[in-house]
Amino acid sequence: MSQILVIQESFYKALNKEKNLEILNSLGVSSVHEFFTKVIEKLNEEFAFLEIEAYRFALTPEDKKGLHQYSGFIDGDNLHYEKIIIFFTPIDSKLGDVIIEQSLMPTICSQMEENITFLLDEKYKKIALLTSKINSNNKVDIDYNKMQMDVNSLNTLNFDVIPFFSITNLSTDTKFNTLTEYMEMSDFLQKKSQANSQIKYLSLENSILYGNCDIQQLEGQFIKSFCFRYLTAMFSGGNDFKYDISRITSRLTRLDNQFDNLNRFIEFANDNLIKQGVITGPIDNDIIESDDDLEDINDIHRKPERGIDSTGRKRFKTNKKIRDSVLAKANYLCDCNDSKHFYFESVELDNYVEGHHIVPMNRQQEYYFDSSINLDIPNNIVPLCPNCHSQIHLGSRQARLKIISELYVRNKAKLLSINPNLTLSILASYYNIGLENEEEKYWIKKAEKTIEEKINSLK
Repeated sequence: MSQILVIQESFYKALNKEKNLEILNSLGVSSVHEFFTKVIEKLNEEFAFLEIEAYRFALTPEDKKGLHQYSGFIDGDNLHYEKIIIFFTPIDSKLGDVIIEQSLMPTICSQMEENITFLLDEKYKKIALLTSKINSNNKVDIDYNKMQMDVNSLNTLNFDVIPFFSITNLSTDTKFNTLTEYMEMSDFLQKKSQANSQIKYLSLENSILYGNCDIQQLEGQFIKSFCFRYLTAMFSGGNDFKYDISRITSRLTRLDNQFDNLNRFIEFANDNLIKQGVITGPIDNDIIESDDDLEDINDIHRKPERGIDSTGRKRFKTNKKIRDSVLAKANYLCDCNDSKHFYFESVELDNYVEGHHIVPMNRQQEYYFDSSINLDIPNNIVPLCPNCHSQIHLGSRQARLKIISELYVRNKAKLLSINPNLTLSILASYYNIGLENEEEKYWIKKAEKTIEEKINSLK
């Protein structure tokens, strides 16, 4: 039996409405049938184990079990997974709407009713296709924004996020590494949006993450959004914390399905492993390395190559020869080197340093789609010792900003050749750090002073 994409008939009919058809036409899709044909092509292109040949409606109760309008699944042979669920986002959307939470949470909720570990279970492949037109240009702000945060949340919740209709300035491969990182960015965006309610929905007290809200919010779409946020926080924090939403649920006469599922998952998480322990060093597991010869390693418009990772997903490759040339040219010294820097020897008896892409490789899709820029070039790679490399990925906000700002100031000319509009605040946002203007100025001055002191210490 071949592989078939199974969709909800209600979604198909919704796409056939005049407004949605107009939007599809504006995006180069002439009909609903062509839309699903292109969806199949995109899925087959992104995943090595998919060979979908057609689509059909969900017909039987078993087909429809656990699905809602914006979801479907793959039926057929050689799937590599017990279940592959496909999530769509509404075609007609507006930037600022809670597009992702509202379209995905009903299905997530239904799947968790059936299996409370749905989001953890590696037997289930969860694919979110971004099929929305959010504005006339399908473009988000270059600064950190709510949609970027929601995409990061999906990746944190073990989804594969695929841009079907590409959105300018949006990265679909980024995630949150720690609870602190997630909460700081959440607070930053809440203040930036000047929301009517500035109540902290998440508060960390004595290693317990509490949920909070205004009593009048306990209805409608807020519940989906809150549960989505809280689940993201749990997957960011893992077993380093305990979780408690009793400050909310104690005010309810009955539990909504969303809260009931969240409560059951909290009970599970407080007693079971939900995330592997803290990594001792940064692991770029979304990067595949090649050793191919290149005509010009400095070609900024070289088309990025893709390979297949351990999950069957096609991802961008980096080139070992480019990285090695950067490390050798720097004499195997960390880009943050000073007179007190500690090194240990590599197998080749050089200082052991690692190649780091300043603009992260998880932005490659965005940069190549927006500007035909390849991020795997010498101007974007610096050598970092293991301590600095761990610090930029896993340190506190202050510790990470110390390295990021120093790399930005040291390599500003090179970075501007990649993106003339790249500021420190934009670069920091790539690492899930929000910076206000005054703080950005502070960190640049601090980095300039640090670099000057380091140069003097080496004389």
